[in-house]
Formats: sequence, C-alpha cells, structure tokens
Amino acid sequence: MERTVLVRYRVMAYVTATLLAILVFVGIPLQLAANKPEVVNTVGTIHGFCYMVYLVVAFDFTRKLRVPTGRMLLVLLAGTVPFCSIVAERKLTKLYDRRLADDGGATEVGGVAEVG
Repeated sequence: MERTVLVRYRVMAYVTATLLAILVFVGIPLQLAANKPEVVNTVGTIHGFCYMVYLVVAFDFTRKLRVPTGRMLLVLLAGTVPFCSIVAERKLTKLYDRRLADDGGATEVGGVAEVG
C-alpha cells in the first residue's frame, strides 16, 4: 500500500478533529453565552465539508488496510466526536506500520511491489 494513502488519512483526521474541537469548545459556547453564531456558522460549514472528505479518505484507507467492517464504521464515525479521529488515526497508523513490517517493508506502487 502506498504511504500517500496513510498521509491523506492522517491529514484529514487531524483537520477534522481540530475543526470539531473549535466548533464544540469555542463556537457553541460563544453562540449560547454571547449570542454570536458566526463561529458556529463558519467552522460548522467547513467541518461538514471536511468530514465528507474524511469519510471518503478513511473509507479508502480502511479498505486498503483490510480493516473489519465494524471497526471501519467506528473509524468513519470518529470524525463526529471531538478528538476521536486522532485516537483512530493513531491506532490505524500503528496497524499500518505493523502490516508494513510484516510484509518486510514492501509497499505496492502502481501494482508493483517495491522495497521501501
């Protein structure tokens, strides 16, 4: 498996987690306490679009990693709970590294096994 798939997943996991944390811990309190919905409107919309990208990237990564369906669903839902996508990212990165080590460091690039 190409390392770029892992990098795409990791970037989207951190972006999604950061935006959700800002939304939940900054935007919603500002909206409720100070009647300022601007942060919720802006960050919520950006998080929504990024979460859709996260779903596609996470699905692709978990399929290539051959993660069981139940675990895949948990990874996909991780973008809806603050910081859970970071926890899922760490676990999947460790799984990726273990699988890479088990394969002897071989990665597949364009259908050709390459030692990396």
